[in-house]
Amino acid sequence: MSTAKIDAARLLLGVEAACSETEIRAAYRMLLLRTHPDINSKADATERTMALTSAYLLLTSLAVDPAPARAQQEEPAAEQGRRRAQKKEEEIEILLLGDLTISVAAPASETLMLLIDMAHELGEISYLDPSAGLLEIVIEFVEEPTSSVLLSMQGRGNATTEVFCSVEPLSGGISPPADAVARLLHRTLTHAESP
Repeated sequence: MSTAKIDAARLLLGVEAACSETEIRAAYRMLLLRTHPDINSKADATERTMALTSAYLLLTSLAVDPAPARAQQEEPAAEQGRRRAQKKEEEIEILLLGDLTISVAAPASETLMLLIDMAHELGEISYLDPSAGLLEIVIEFVEEPTSSVLLSMQGRGNATTEVFCSVEPLSGGISPPADAVARLLHRTLTHAESP
């Protein structure tokens, strides 16, 4: 990989060489919410979003955070255990409620970021409206028709967000079972959150 390409990707995302993968992701998410064609009506929104995604993928493939490995070598076992327990407490709780609802113990803005990450793993984002709490993903299933999965978010007073899932096949026919799709989304979200 050429240094010029890497430098251009860093410049586009506004990150430095010393930035961790977490910092790169935060910069990407912030920019994505401004440039995505569903939010930004400028003619170059799609191209800018594609460039941001390419830069993000390039930099995260190169990002290596040696600090955790070094810290594990230097810390005594008891200290490592305390650190792991503290990290586990900070994890976001994600639960499957009923057949079609996922509960995320995070505000709507943070839940949206988790859903965007999940969407990139499963398919393509076809619609995004953060103010309405809507995200639509096109997912190609094995032995099922390619479908539109619409996720609508509803914030709750206890600092959680509920995500409601609906599924429609794009090619007509019978849609994949919505409860199975909700379980897939839940599993993808929980695996993305686990260390």
